[in-house]
Amino acid sequence: MATAVTEGTGRTSAKLRNRNLGAAIRYKGREGMWTWILHRLTGLGILAFLIIHVVETATVIYYPGIYDTFLDSYKTPLFRFAELAIFFAVIFHALNGLRIVVQDFRPLMMRNQRQLTWAAAAVTLLAMIPITWVMVAPLFGWRAEPGTQRHEARCAAQPNAPACLDAAATPGEVRQ
Repeated sequence: MATAVTEGTGRTSAKLRNRNLGAAIRYKGREGMWTWILHRLTGLGILAFLIIHVVETATVIYYPGIYDTFLDSYKTPLFRFAELAIFFAVIFHALNGLRIVVQDFRPLMMRNQRQLTWAAAAVTLLAMIPITWVMVAPLFGWRAEPGTQRHEARCAAQPNAPACLDAAATPGEVRQ
């Protein structure tokens, strides 16, 4: 029996302590457990992103060449999808956090935990649709990169601007 307590000691049996993650997931597996896991993973992902971002941004002062390499790598499809993952993590974490706050301050809302969970998931997915389009469509040539029209308009108005002198310059590109 998984809930056996050693008589008189108040300790759980070794059988209960030695459960693996697979058994725990099979045991519950409902929306609350999955949002609990995803909330923690997205929080850790956001923290990792912030640490990496601070370190990467600091390289512009100490190692400008390395910073330029970082900027070039951000144009790759891998980083586009990584940015999508960051957007998803931030949106889900924020909406799930709001759901938790609502349930904390309105205990009667615990009755609607499943509906609130699915509502947060639906809003997250709906918010990801336009974000995904803006981030992924340029990779397939379905639309221009964000900022391209503004860059072209500025270059038309001021053709001698530093960003416009190099014909191969693209918006956001760092040149020496």
